[in-house]
Amino acid sequence: MIGRGFPLAAAAFLFAGAAFASPAGPIDDLSRAAKFFQDGKAHRAAFVQTFTPAGFTRSRKESGVLVVQAPESLRFDYETPKKVFTFDGKVARFYSAADRQMTVKPLSDADRAQLPLVFLESPEELARKNRLQREEREGGSAILVTPKDPASEVSWIRLTLSETGAPVSLSFQASSGDRTEFRFEAFQGEPARDADFFSIHPPAGTRILDNEP
Repeated sequence: MIGRGFPLAAAAFLFAGAAFASPAGPIDDLSRAAKFFQDGKAHRAAFVQTFTPAGFTRSRKESGVLVVQAPESLRFDYETPKKVFTFDGKVARFYSAADRQMTVKPLSDADRAQLPLVFLESPEELARKNRLQREEREGGSAILVTPKDPASEVSWIRLTLSETGAPVSLSFQASSGDRTEFRFEAFQGEPARDADFFSIHPPAGTRILDNEP
């Protein structure tokens, strides 16, 4: 299980790169999903994240910029408060400017299994572990993913897609009842970033917490 230093909401996007809205079933959509990002480019979008704790009606909103690059790299830069979350395919890093602290966490298979992740597994493996349902939406579609494992820390995940296949929103509910939603503005392709971009180099004096898997 990932420690408190890693927002479940940020990690959620690790496998939610994109999907293609087709008239076929959810597995067909997921099979074509990675194509949106697999053009050799980095893809940038502004986002708004809304977090609603279980049992509460008031939500907390944060915003920033997300960069996703196939096959597994991403970077969330939050505006206020200043935070950065990155994943390079093996190691997740979370930096909080207010706390002057960065947590470094290699993600084990067990860690990944407890995250609301959609696209690192094959569609067939995803279908084996989850119930998949395609939902028609005006201007696009959505895929509802419900884990079959009753012990999962994720109750459900919903990815909403535009007609072009670009992700419009990603929402999920943890087993605790907490809900998180990301809404994305139009993704734009840009030159691919080098591996260093998906790391974090905090200021001198930052406390570093290394969490082994």
